[in-house]
Amino acid sequence: MSLKKRTLKGFMWMSLDVLMIRGLAFATSIFLAKLVGPEEFGLVGMMAIFIAIGLALVDSGLSESLIRSEGLEDDDYSSVFFMNLFICLFIYSLLFFTAPFIANFYEQSRLTSLIQVYSLCFIFSAFSSVQTAILIKELSFKKLTILNLPGALIGSLIGVLMAYKGYGVWSIVVMYLITQGLQSIMLWVFSKWRPILKINFTKVRYHFNFGYKLLISAILNVSFNNIYNILIGKYFPLKTLGYYDRALAFSNQPVSIFSGIISKVTYPMLSLIKDDSKKIEEVYRKIFSTTFFMTSGIMVLVVACSKPIFNLILGPEWAPAVPYFQILSIGAVFYPINVFNLNILKVFGRTDLFLKLEIIKKVFIVLCIAIGFIFGIYGLLWSSVIASFGSIIINGYYSARIIDYSVRNQVLDLLPTLIVAVVLYLMLKVINDYIVVDSDFFKILITLFFGSSIYIGISYLFRMKALAYLTQLIINRRA
Repeated sequence: MSLKKRTLKGFMWMSLDVLMIRGLAFATSIFLAKLVGPEEFGLVGMMAIFIAIGLALVDSGLSESLIRSEGLEDDDYSSVFFMNLFICLFIYSLLFFTAPFIANFYEQSRLTSLIQVYSLCFIFSAFSSVQTAILIKELSFKKLTILNLPGALIGSLIGVLMAYKGYGVWSIVVMYLITQGLQSIMLWVFSKWRPILKINFTKVRYHFNFGYKLLISAILNVSFNNIYNILIGKYFPLKTLGYYDRALAFSNQPVSIFSGIISKVTYPMLSLIKDDSKKIEEVYRKIFSTTFFMTSGIMVLVVACSKPIFNLILGPEWAPAVPYFQILSIGAVFYPINVFNLNILKVFGRTDLFLKLEIIKKVFIVLCIAIGFIFGIYGLLWSSVIASFGSIIINGYYSARIIDYSVRNQVLDLLPTLIVAVVLYLMLKVINDYIVVDSDFFKILITLFFGSSIYIGISYLFRMKALAYLTQLIINRRA
C-alpha cells in the first residue's frame, strides 16, 4: 500500500478513534456536569495540571523517539518501557506524598485522596505507552481504535452511574481510572510485543537524548497552560474555576480533536519523507491550511450559538461560563497551528530548538498573565488569547529554520480563512438578532445551517486553496 493510501486510511481510523474515544469522554463529561455541578468540576480543575503532566509523560519524550527512529531492536523498546515505568512511578510517589500540601494550598481537604487515587492513571498509561508507540509507528490506527474503545465505553458508563448515585467528583476520577486501566489491559492482551528483562543503557541514552528535551518541554507547557487553573482556584470562588474548566474543555474539544488526529497520523508519515524537502513542505502546507480552515469554521459556528448550546446541554446553572467559552475559543483556533509547527521540529530531531522556544514562550506567557491578572478573571482569559497568538510567531520562526515555510508565508496562507471566519461571525450575529426562535435546539440548527452554507459558499466563490485541498482529500478517499 502506498504512503498516500496508508496515510488516508490512518486518517480515517484515527478520526474514528479520536471522535469515538474523545467524543464519548466529552459527551460523558456533559452528563456529569449536569449531575455534579460547577463546584465539583472546580475540584477537577484544581487537579488539571497533574492530569496534564501524566498525559505529557505518556504522549511525548521517549515514546516519540521510538516513532521517529529506524532500525529498532527489542532492547530499544524494552529499555524505553522500563524508563517510562520508572518515571511514572516516581511522579506518582511524588504526588502521593505532596497531595496534602496541595490540598492545603487550595484549602480543599478533599483534594488529598482525589489526587492520590487519580494519579494511578499515570502508572496504567506507562504500561501501554510502548505498545501505543509501535502501533502509531506502523500506522496501525484501526487496531489502536478497536483496542481503545472498550475502556472508553465501560469507563463512561460507570462514571455516569456513579454520578446518578451521588458520588460527585469521584465519579469523574473513577471514570478516568477505569478507562486508562482497561485500555492498557487491552493493549497488553492483544499486542504482540512484550518487554524483555533487559535495559540497554546505550539505547536509553540515545532515546533519552532525543526525548528528555521533549519531556521537559511538555511538562513546562502543561504547567504553564494550567497556571490559569492554579490562579483561579486560589484567588477566585470554586464555582468560577468550574465555569472556566468547562468553558476551556468546550473550546478545546473541536480543535484538539482535529489537531490530535492529524498530528498523530502525520508525525510518522512526515518522518518517512523528511529527506525530501520539497515533498515535506508541500504536504505540510496543505495540512496546515486545511486544518485551520476546518477548525476556524467549526469554532465560529459553535461560538455563534454558544448561549443556546450551554443552556440546552448543561442548563441555566452554567450560563456564566458562556462568555468564558467565547473568549477562550478565539485562542483555541490557533492551537492546531502551534501543534504542527512543533511537529516539524520533532520530525527532524531538533529537540534543542523545541526546548528553547518553549522557554521563550513561557517567559511571554508569564508576562501576559501578570498583566491580565490585574484586570480580574476576564483579563486572565484575554491574556491566554494573546499568548496563543504570540506562540504562532515564536513557533513559526523556529519551524521556518527547518523547512522553507516562513512565518510570513504561514500568515498569508491563514489570512483568507481568518477574513472569511470574521465575516461569517458578523453575518451570523445579524441573523441571530433578526430571527427569534423560542427553542434552543432550533436556534442551534438554524445557526449551523446558515453558517455552514455561508462559510462554504464564500470559500467556493473566492476559490480558497484550503477548500480545494479539503475537496481533493475527500475525492481521493472515495477513489
